Amino acid sequence: MSQNTDAYEKWTKTYRAFLKNRKTLNWPPTPLVRMFMGNYIPNHVRDFAGKKVLDVGCGTGNNMGFFGMLGLELYGTEVSDELCDLTRKMVADLGLSLDIRTGFNRQIPFLSDFFDYLVSWNVIHYENNEKDMIEAIAEYARVLKPGGRMFLSTTGPKHMILKNAEIVGPHLYKVGREDDFRKGEVFFYFDSPEYIKYYFSKSFKDVMVGTVSDFMFTEWQDYFLVTAVK
Repeated sequence: MSQNTDAYEKWTKTYRAFLKNRKTLNWPPTPLVRMFMGNYIPNHVRDFAGKKVLDVGCGTGNNMGFFGMLGLELYGTEVSDELCDLTRKMVADLGLSLDIRTGFNRQIPFLSDFFDYLVSWNVIHYENNEKDMIEAIAEYARVLKPGGRMFLSTTGPKHMILKNAEIVGPHLYKVGREDDFRKGEVFFYFDSPEYIKYYFSKSFKDVMVGTVSDFMFTEWQDYFLVTAVK
């Protein structure tokens, strides 16, 4: 996410409410599991034990049980100290240890060349201009080891967040839904797989783009999936 204090407070308040009302997710998204475990990605070696995974913007840690099952060492970032504390406790309740620190897409508080895997699930699009997006992608590459792999999800063309959104610049959309706590926030939408490859190829190689789309009776959940190697 871009460094927007008001937005960070909204996210912390929202997750605080999720936890209070027991609405937080406790499971990983199916496409992420399939990207890690399936045979869809050429040269992806599924040898996870003892390797390090960073989940950027990991929310309340819903991916950590899956990563822990694979034997990965668990690391994460979130946008406030409070949210990090909440997530650390959630993951500890699963019997797992998580090194989670306050951090952002463009400021990841870990050493360079440190991680074997980096996950960014519906997080990077909160950068609200091209310069910051390019910096965020470069920061993802910085913390990965040479040969490390990134797994990423971002807004697809049918996604419900685009409903009533206002185009405010190239790839920039302002959330317009009245029922969304992010209303008024500007986010970065890549518009096509070609743009994804253009931006990510500045810092990564072997950039691959997939899609996943579901119409859940009243709303579209639609995402671009991205994997690439440092």
